[in-house]
Amino acid sequence: MGSNSGQAGRHIYKSLADDGPFDSVEPPKRPTSRLIMHSMAMFGREFCYAVEAAYVTPVLLSVGLPSSLYSIVWFLSPILGFLLQPVVGSASDHCRSRWGRRRPYILTLGVMMLVGMALYLNGATVVAALIANPRRKLVWAISVTMIGVVLFDFAADFIDGPIKAYLFDVCSHQDKEKGLHYHALFTGFGGALGYLLGAIDWAHLELGRLLGTEFQTRRAMTLKSLLRALVNMPPHYRYLCISHLIGWTAFLSNMLFFTDFMGQIVYRGDPYSAHNSTEFLIYERGVEVGCWGLCINSVFSSLYSYFQKVLVSYIGLKGLYFTGYLLFGLGTGFIGLFPNVYSTLVLCSLFGVMSSTLYTVPFNLITEYHREEEKERQQAPGGDPDNSVRGKGMDCATLTCMVQLAQILVGGGLGFLVNTAGTVVVVVITASAVALIGCCFVALFVRYVD
Repeated sequence: MGSNSGQAGRHIYKSLADDGPFDSVEPPKRPTSRLIMHSMAMFGREFCYAVEAAYVTPVLLSVGLPSSLYSIVWFLSPILGFLLQPVVGSASDHCRSRWGRRRPYILTLGVMMLVGMALYLNGATVVAALIANPRRKLVWAISVTMIGVVLFDFAADFIDGPIKAYLFDVCSHQDKEKGLHYHALFTGFGGALGYLLGAIDWAHLELGRLLGTEFQTRRAMTLKSLLRALVNMPPHYRYLCISHLIGWTAFLSNMLFFTDFMGQIVYRGDPYSAHNSTEFLIYERGVEVGCWGLCINSVFSSLYSYFQKVLVSYIGLKGLYFTGYLLFGLGTGFIGLFPNVYSTLVLCSLFGVMSSTLYTVPFNLITEYHREEEKERQQAPGGDPDNSVRGKGMDCATLTCMVQLAQILVGGGLGFLVNTAGTVVVVVITASAVALIGCCFVALFVRYVD
């Protein structure tokens, strides 16, 4: 009888994990190897993201996109993501695929990332081989490259929510925290490798000459119930989302334009010069060095994610959150005021502190909030049934939505600021100011669970 009872308990757990938006039984402890395997999804995603961050702006400028329009590229996919991210997160909460709730979305979005990446890196070359008319070639090269950027950015932003929700579904509370640290660690490694590829001067290597240059749902989720779940979000979730929005606005303001900043401001090159001119080659060299800086950021992000586990016992999640925003704000401020090659590369290490913070602390707080809510539901089983509408996928998707909203703000605002100021320096100064504002917000408004 004891054996049958144990089997029944395991069967009930499996059913709840597959079908329900919340797990009422603590999942089993996961081996480190499984957590590392899961983190490899973040490694691949960040590797591709690093290539995009390093190359998209220089590629768009080199194919002829006017500087007054290049920030619009970062404006299109975030709008779609901001509108659709909660829908996808909610759908994954109630998906009944035999692959599980999250894996179909992770696989589909991964394929979309690869297609988008292939388009924006090779679109101009393919168009040049197919179209002879110079004017039509220019229009199609810009169009195909932009389509690739939008498709990739859309998929890369969306995939983060299902990956995090999958971790929360199958792991115990301790493994969730451990898994998030592995996420940050491998995110940094993936970014470092992606930026490293951009930092290498492939034109002078044999390999570079060979390959060429780089140039269905356990009930239906209606729209009404979805909107109600978002509107009725508890205040501490809402404040966490706002802090995440501030952080990503500051981070993306700097990261998406950093290689262009290095090429134009630090190295004083010109992306609009002829491709065989000295000014363009200097700009290209600045982009390569900018990739080294972003590589330093990613390596330091991985290292800092390891030390976070030690620091959190001394300063807590509040201290980690505040420190990440403060160091990033000070670092970008100094870079904007004193655009020197060596000091800029050294200060890139502070970007890694912010990166690791954004990838771990908010999601650690989400797990703490969920843990607290699960205890309250166990103590008061007759609570408000509307709370069950919000699943982990919904909360992860809503938090990840802030990344898209940040991209909308960056894409819509920074292009105007650059054109008004006439210099890319305004980008890093804006990033610094927003991060320092974020310091105050995370200290005063974000709720931290004891």
